[in-house]
Amino acid sequence: MQELKKPYEWIVFDAVGTLIYPQPSVAEAYAEIGHRYGSQYAVEQIGKRFRKAFYNSEATDCDSESGFVTSEEIEVRRWQLVVAEVLDDVSDPAACFADLFEHFGGASTWACFDDVASTLTWMNQRHQQIAIASNFDRRLNDVCDGLAPLASISTRVVSSEVGYRKPSQHFFDALIERLQTSPNNILLIGDDPVNDIQGGQAAGLDVLRIDRKAASSAYGVIRSLTELRFE
Repeated sequence: MQELKKPYEWIVFDAVGTLIYPQPSVAEAYAEIGHRYGSQYAVEQIGKRFRKAFYNSEATDCDSESGFVTSEEIEVRRWQLVVAEVLDDVSDPAACFADLFEHFGGASTWACFDDVASTLTWMNQRHQQIAIASNFDRRLNDVCDGLAPLASISTRVVSSEVGYRKPSQHFFDALIERLQTSPNNILLIGDDPVNDIQGGQAAGLDVLRIDRKAASSAYGVIRSLTELRFE
């Protein structure tokens, strides 16, 4: 168990990789929709191509040189470039992108990890204030509204809406302002060692990394949200 060293006014969760995951997988969704438009890539090929395209996007469009600046328009354009790189053999790139963008904007194509519902119920029973802080876009609101465990979390700080992505200090400034508290009253739980952990620490938040594939838990790292306990 990971006993929290103090009571927190707010516990903040990252979204993708921490609370939710795509179902079906990204590669399966790209393959299904891509095949409608004539793509010949198999699921395994698409998975490799997506990882490369996503890495390139993160390295060039979401780095410190760009100031981690974002917006709804920037996010749409970024995903257009990712889809174009992954599915470069479709007959109608614009229509294919539109279908994929809509696909990932609905709750039916996302699922909560198995440990999410019970953990959030446990926290709600203790009147713990909970928020979500994510490098997503406004589609996240529809996703959360459609997933029962997350629907009641009304405090959501989304990068495209505040104008900066994690790990920017500006993102965390917006989070702190939204929560109306000091950084040391916030615990951030996320899966990304840079965006969540390093970014949160630099902003003065307490942080906890979730790594469901870790061989064992360690100080500051949990394998399941059910490991959380208040002292």
